Amino acid sequence: MKTRKFKAVSSAVLALALACGAALKPAQAVTVNEPSGINLGGTSFFDALGKYTPGLIYQQYFQIQHFNAINDTNGNAIPVFKNTSITAIVSLNQFIYVSPYHLFGGVLGAMAIVPLVDLNASFAHDSPVRLVANRGMGVGDITWGPFIAFPPVIRGGRPVFAQRMEFDVISPSGSYDTSKDINPSSGFWSINPYWSVTVLPTAKTELSARFNYLHNFTNSQPASSAPLPAGTTTQAGDAGWVNFTASYEVLPKLNVGLNGYYFKQFTDDQVNGVTQKGTETESLAMGPGATYMFNQNNIGFLNVYLPVVKKNTTNGFNVILRYIHAF
Repeated sequence: MKTRKFKAVSSAVLALALACGAALKPAQAVTVNEPSGINLGGTSFFDALGKYTPGLIYQQYFQIQHFNAINDTNGNAIPVFKNTSITAIVSLNQFIYVSPYHLFGGVLGAMAIVPLVDLNASFAHDSPVRLVANRGMGVGDITWGPFIAFPPVIRGGRPVFAQRMEFDVISPSGSYDTSKDINPSSGFWSINPYWSVTVLPTAKTELSARFNYLHNFTNSQPASSAPLPAGTTTQAGDAGWVNFTASYEVLPKLNVGLNGYYFKQFTDDQVNGVTQKGTETESLAMGPGATYMFNQNNIGFLNVYLPVVKKNTTNGFNVILRYIHAF
């Protein structure tokens, strides 16, 4: 089976540094975002297995995210956001090239992801604080990078272990309006290397995990619906996360199981070079999922993610449909 890198355009994965007065009227509000498009649960079952002969692969991801709260550092809904409703409908187009070249026993390749994002956000008319979205269809940030994929280890005539490593760059190439709080683009560069592994303990069981590291560079033009002082800069903290799955073949070509992700920001955000204490994002989501192999070159996935832990981020559900075609 073939799975590759995914850019989940979490357009509202927000680490909010909000200073609110006693009357719940915002003082200077600076929204510091983790990248708008990172792979939070997009790749799942059989993640490290893929195509090892030269050729092209196309993947289409259709994703619906809906958030009904923005949580604080303790995981509680921030009360100044009343009747939160933030929705992102995302279409991701991923193009993968597997080259004829090899290194250290693995096959070399490269990939690029071009996202299209439709954003909408609304709050109660009497909400003390409201965020403004860059509404409508827009292009998200392009993710691109090289990878090395190692053919699976074979035992007893079947694959039992596979791995892949990739070094991705998230380019601030998407739609970005500095007068809006929520955009398809992050407005800054990031790097996102990862290591993906798949273990097949039996002929019908599968375990996969993708271990990600994220480093964000400075945003010299942070977006905010509230005017910011000239020269304001922000930098989202570094983070790590893992996508994880476990599945079982219940029918020929059909696996069902559990999918999830755990995201942990381990350095605080910065505003004008000053560390903002208590801004680290933590997110755990899990849910049911399934994958069906129509044939060797066409595979479908369904992943549902429900919130378990959400700190300094939006709170809601995420549904992903994915289709892979190998040429």
